Amino acid sequence: MNAIALLLLAVASPQGPASKPDSPAAPVPTAVAAVRTTTAPVLNRFDSDPAWADAPVISEFRVFRPTDGALPKFRTEAKVLYDERDLYVLVRAYDPHPDSIVGLLARRDVQTPSDMITVFIDSYHDRRTGYEFDVNPVGVKTDYAIYKDGNEDGAWDGIWDVATKVDSLGWIAVFRFPLSQMRFAVGASNTFGFTIARQVERTGEQDSWPPYHTNKPGLSSQLGDLTGLTDLAPPRRFELAPYMVSKNVSVARANSFGRDQQASVGADFKVAVASNLTLTGTVNPDFGQVESDPAVLNLGAFQTFFQERRPFFVEGNGLFQFNVNCSQVNCSGEELFYSRRIGATPTLGDGTGATTILGAGKLTGRLPGGLNLGVIEAVTQHETGPGGLTTEPGANYGVIRVTQDLRDGNSGVGFMFTGVNRQLDSVSSSSLARSAFAGALDARHRFLNNRYEISASVDLSQVNGSAANITALQEDPVHYFQRPGGPLHVDATATSLSGDAEEVH
Repeated sequence: MNAIALLLLAVASPQGPASKPDSPAAPVPTAVAAVRTTTAPVLNRFDSDPAWADAPVISEFRVFRPTDGALPKFRTEAKVLYDERDLYVLVRAYDPHPDSIVGLLARRDVQTPSDMITVFIDSYHDRRTGYEFDVNPVGVKTDYAIYKDGNEDGAWDGIWDVATKVDSLGWIAVFRFPLSQMRFAVGASNTFGFTIARQVERTGEQDSWPPYHTNKPGLSSQLGDLTGLTDLAPPRRFELAPYMVSKNVSVARANSFGRDQQASVGADFKVAVASNLTLTGTVNPDFGQVESDPAVLNLGAFQTFFQERRPFFVEGNGLFQFNVNCSQVNCSGEELFYSRRIGATPTLGDGTGATTILGAGKLTGRLPGGLNLGVIEAVTQHETGPGGLTTEPGANYGVIRVTQDLRDGNSGVGFMFTGVNRQLDSVSSSSLARSAFAGALDARHRFLNNRYEISASVDLSQVNGSAANITALQEDPVHYFQRPGGPLHVDATATSLSGDAEEVH
């Protein structure tokens, strides 16, 4: 997919006033027009590149921490450019004491107590989703996919470049974002949600343009507008990434160990089936390079939920989020759909390895009327262990998630359905459910100038299996239907189990 370029330049006087006019009560523009350039700026030329000369200046930054709406202590300015291929962002953050700028080295996606420049982009301009790109003065990058107007998915890793430098004026950063990493509606012109933020570590001050207010709910809904984006190139219609893996493994034989040469092939593909809908697929995927989970010792009865890191499932993951067991403070980590169960370690095995995913497909996108759609279908292989006994039956997984945004994203309704069907045999029928389904409705509404939000959901679920399996499920430590004095009792003849949950917060 071709991309556009967006460039941000921050130029300022180190000790001068933070903005003009110099009153924190003065109205701050919340939109800026991008200027199209025919010559892409060079990252490591920073603000000396002549491409920035004609771009308008953004200077009306305001503090949002620790004092909402105050004038910043140090001045920051910005400019915006774009072209057909990339988004470029250049920010100069002035500082009268460059030797006090804090920049700590770390691995990518590791947040450090450092000065920071952040760019937020809502390419759909739906005021619910977006992307966050952070960098500190020594070039350590972090990025997030934003969903539900403020939730961040740190497992998302975009492809983007940045150059940074500390000099006598403060420090400066130049970003390059290929627009192929984002999704946007194809049309004659586009408007993106857009915000720049700056953090000064030694003072604890955080500034932004346009002003962000901590006493209002949401993040994407508070972004400014980046206008003037015309004739953006449509996304690429087709991407294909085949692979082949060969390995030599140790195999147990009668009285010794031998070697076995194995090979596997597969492919990932992506097709834009419409301007706003993308079909992503994978056949026999290989996730060998995915970062391992942290070591966890779980001494409780409840499952540990790990972050999804597999590329196929990470992209668009926020669309499928549907929290359960939430309170006003936090959620338990449970979701109506937990993608890590697809291709998980075989349930009846020795606790090692992973179930083979034969193929999976995902359709995601946003229609012009504010309808968000996500569909996943996956098929896993029948796995066997020693003696040919089943360790994981073949299974089919399906997920449908639909949400409709209303009132410019300030209200909305949604629906979700999940289902799994297993091909059980005599070995697995007593231990695993034959099928499991869940359906849910949710709604949200902001009121009183969007300062308050109320949301509600209703969830229904049903599990079907043999009498032995359903009895074991009732007696599982997660449920304990058999506990004395409890409201429920064990039904040893039941072949299904259902439940419901209602939440308002």
